[in-house]
Amino acid sequence: MAGSRFVPNRRNIASFLRTPQTRALIERKTRAVAEAAASASEAGGQFRVDVDVGEQRVRGAVIGDYSTNDPEVSRRALLRALDAARGVE
Repeated sequence: MAGSRFVPNRRNIASFLRTPQTRALIERKTRAVAEAAASASEAGGQFRVDVDVGEQRVRGAVIGDYSTNDPEVSRRALLRALDAARGVE
């Protein structure tokens, strides 16, 4: 197999990454992280979820704790909450 190369079909990969099923999965996972971060927060735990279908893929983000001005409090809560996405299918 000395001359073998893997050439990904980028168009099909991009189309898969924009499907409604992929969007739903990313939304479920980001919401689970936001809920876990709110529970772990030392402040009020007001996190926002943003899911966007871009040109290449679906992107999901959990955006910081709006109940505090201290970014370290928000960062700690988000880091504690990352494992919540693993348990969601």
